[in-house]
Amino acid sequence: MRRGQPTRLGAVLLVIVAITVVVCGVVWVGQLLLGGGSNPREVSAGQKLLNEPNEQVAVRMSTRGPVNANENHYSIVMTISANQRRITTYHGYDGSVIHDEQLSNTKIAFDDFLAALNRAGFMRENPTEEPHQGICATGQLIFFEVFEYVRDEQGNVSEKSATKLWTTTCDKLNGNFAGLLNNVINLFKAQIPGSQTIIDNAKKEVRNSVYRDNYDTGLGSVR
Repeated sequence: MRRGQPTRLGAVLLVIVAITVVVCGVVWVGQLLLGGGSNPREVSAGQKLLNEPNEQVAVRMSTRGPVNANENHYSIVMTISANQRRITTYHGYDGSVIHDEQLSNTKIAFDDFLAALNRAGFMRENPTEEPHQGICATGQLIFFEVFEYVRDEQGNVSEKSATKLWTTTCDKLNGNFAGLLNNVINLFKAQIPGSQTIIDNAKKEVRNSVYRDNYDTGLGSVR
């Protein structure tokens, strides 16, 4: 063996090191191309607005009652913005209004409300492709939504939905909402004094429902 030339063992070690470097490089490049497993999860449009709300942001909780006859059907909608709090109850699938109450709001109160919703996971999502139409037929289907009021060139105001999640009151039918359900519901109800009475009155409108003995009015049993 000539002086200065690597031994056979040294040559083998050099080959192993070179292969290791190449393999690690390929894996690293692959992770970059495929996104890797350590990248943060993409934040939804609704969560972004919840984190940094503007003057046009509003939040909503809406409830569809059991799937039954038009005469016995109800729904409840609660919408909160920086300048208004509103609850509307409806009778029948055609949306006949039972009660509609609108109260003023302040930005400070609204910001505190949004912060509380955020802590309760209002826009926390559990991805699912399960359709919600007709689901939980004997219970309530509940939607949680963040949207913006937008004004066109003619001055007409419309709603632009950012994110809308759903869940139900039926066991094992959780939908794509992954937050703290009771906390979120109670936060909305607390925004409107007397909301429970308004909800209970909606129940009286459907007192002949076949489900009258064992259901609430959509949030009525959540204290």
